[in-house]
Amino acid sequence: MIIRTIKTAGLTVIISLFSACGSIKPEAPATANQVVPAKPMPAIASTINVPIKVDLKSYIKLADQSFDKDFTGSDRPCSGLRYQYKLKREPIQLTGKGKTVFLGLDIAYGFSGEYCAACVYENCITPPIPFSCGWGDESLRKAKVKLQSDIELTSNYRIKSNTSFTDLTPIDPCRVTFANININDVLVKQLKPELGKFAKIIDAEIAKQDLKPYILPVWKAFQDDIQIPYTGYLRFQPQSLSVSEINMTGSVLNFNIGITATPSIQSSPWNKPSTPLPNLSPYKKGSGFEVYTDLRLDYDSLSKQLFDMMKTESFAMGKDKINITALRLFPAGEKLGIEMGFAGTKKGVFFLLGSPKFDNAKNVLALKNVEYDLSTKNVLIKAAKWMLDETIRKKLETQMVFDMSDLVNLTKKSINESLNQTMGNGIKTQGKLKSLELVDWSLQTDAIWVRAKTLGDIGVIVE
Repeated sequence: MIIRTIKTAGLTVIISLFSACGSIKPEAPATANQVVPAKPMPAIASTINVPIKVDLKSYIKLADQSFDKDFTGSDRPCSGLRYQYKLKREPIQLTGKGKTVFLGLDIAYGFSGEYCAACVYENCITPPIPFSCGWGDESLRKAKVKLQSDIELTSNYRIKSNTSFTDLTPIDPCRVTFANININDVLVKQLKPELGKFAKIIDAEIAKQDLKPYILPVWKAFQDDIQIPYTGYLRFQPQSLSVSEINMTGSVLNFNIGITATPSIQSSPWNKPSTPLPNLSPYKKGSGFEVYTDLRLDYDSLSKQLFDMMKTESFAMGKDKINITALRLFPAGEKLGIEMGFAGTKKGVFFLLGSPKFDNAKNVLALKNVEYDLSTKNVLIKAAKWMLDETIRKKLETQMVFDMSDLVNLTKKSINESLNQTMGNGIKTQGKLKSLELVDWSLQTDAIWVRAKTLGDIGVIVE
């Protein structure tokens, strides 16, 4: 209040003039509500392992059904070994190791004949020497036939095999020899053509094996959206497929498919058409995935969080002090703007500008280099210079810390759960998030977009 005394014609008039202090109301920053476009989301190529198992029993069974169970044959030269034989076989036995399939046949056989030392005009001129083994009332003799297949995968998702006869081992051999002729060797000679036919049947049946039905559901599943609660929609976006060397375990063919993909997360469903299954390319071992996503920190929620921390604080310099009565965050180009309402020795609003900085170890986002906006500074110099004191500015800056622990932990939990799920058609994903790091930020219209880099592993099991 200002009191003035005026003297006129013997009359003294005392006039009280009230001068309203007025509110401090600087203009908003020149960059208020300006938005810098967010940087494009990085899409990092990752290779994901998909273990595939194919049991070859059914295909060997088809080959077994196409191969005779009983064999007979004979050879009656004029001189030498004259014989006839019969053979019965059991179903094919299958096992494997590495890149080789081992096939076994249990056989039972018998033969009879005679040996003619000399023959003229189809007549044996020496008494023939008869022999037999496993013939007539005598039980058939047993032996083990072995074959093996070297197998590989082709670029068109087929299995290529090369099967050959390797050995015949008598279990209870017939010990019949004439003129240094071993009758078992003769039997092997007779069987080889038949076993050669059998080998071709096996290769033909294995060649019919199309691996696409095992791989296509995986390829399609990797083009489906995976919803991650509170985060967005993950899509792996597969680009190519590669195949590892095969490894046989028993009757099961094992190999890995490497899916090279550029996994990405966006806030809305992708609505993107699927791509067809490509041919196989040279194998690339899985290296895990690297995916970027933007986490949203709404200005309204952050403003309330900051205000709740600061509303009980007093900012004083000597006998002058203020309290914060309102707080609003907004984008200001490349800086975050803060509009603060205050009351106390002075009242009104002022504007600050600051730059967000991350502390990944503590999961906090803090505003650094907090300064009064130029317009606010000019007004305070004239109306409340004491508010420009460095002590007050530093205290304001120390208060501007956002705890992101809940958001980071929730995001980690959501991603981990989304990496482990059943996708249908017997396909299960098994994954683990290894790390989540805050690497960048962008000030958008209604929120701070915090860019997070996630590293993890994921595999697919086909049942």
